[in-house]
Formats: sequence, C-alpha cells, structure tokens
Amino acid sequence: MDKTENGYTQELTDQKIGALKELSDVRFKASETAVNTALATQEKAVNAAFLASEKALTAALSASEKAISKAEASQAEVNKVIAELQKDVISLRESRSQGSGKDAAKSGSTQQSNWLIGLIISIVFNLLVGGVAVMQHLK
Repeated sequence: MDKTENGYTQELTDQKIGALKELSDVRFKASETAVNTALATQEKAVNAAFLASEKALTAALSASEKAISKAEASQAEVNKVIAELQKDVISLRESRSQGSGKDAAKSGSTQQSNWLIGLIISIVFNLLVGGVAVMQHLK
C-alpha cells in the first residue's frame, strides 16, 4: 500500500467513525428525551393518584364522622326510651304493691312479667334496628 491508499483508508475510517459517533449522539439524545418524558409522565400520574387518595380519605373520614354522629343520636334516643320504660316499670311495681289480695298480686305479677318480656323484646328490637342503621352508614 502506498501513502495515498493509506490516507484514503484513514479518511474513510475517520468518516465512518464520525458517522457512527453522530448516530450514537442522536440515539443518546432520543433516549434521554424519552426517559425525561417518561419520568415527567410518571410524576404527574403519582401526583394525580396521591390527590385522588387524599380526596377519598377525606370523604371516608367525613362519612365516618356523620355515621358516628347518627349512631350517637340514635343511642341517645334509645337511652330516652329505656329511661321512660324504667319509669313505667317502677310505676307498675308501685301500683301492684298497692293492689288488694293475693289474686290481684298474682295477676299483677303475671301482667308485669308479660309487660317486662314485651319491654325486653322492644328494647332488643330497637337496639338491633339502631345497630343495622349504624352498620349501613359505616359502609
């Protein structure tokens, strides 16, 4: 090989290297742009998910507070009913004790037992209804 062939070969090799370097730079820039775009998109998605989660949590807390408030109001009503029923039981006991004779006491006792059973059933029913209402509000 003479010098001109070596020079030509060197020049051709330099051109190929330059072209490969330019292609590599273009690919690197494209990859860098794609990665940056993906990261920005991912950051937006994470921020949106966080915001949605925060809103859902706030809504759940608000619903829980409302359900607790309703349950407390319901319990207060049940407590009032129980207090009234206790007064009625005391009144019935007093009237029974004022009744005359053994038969009147037995009849009053039976009536009071029947009334107490009805009272207990009524209280249990009210508690169950209140519990169901609370559970539905908590859902």
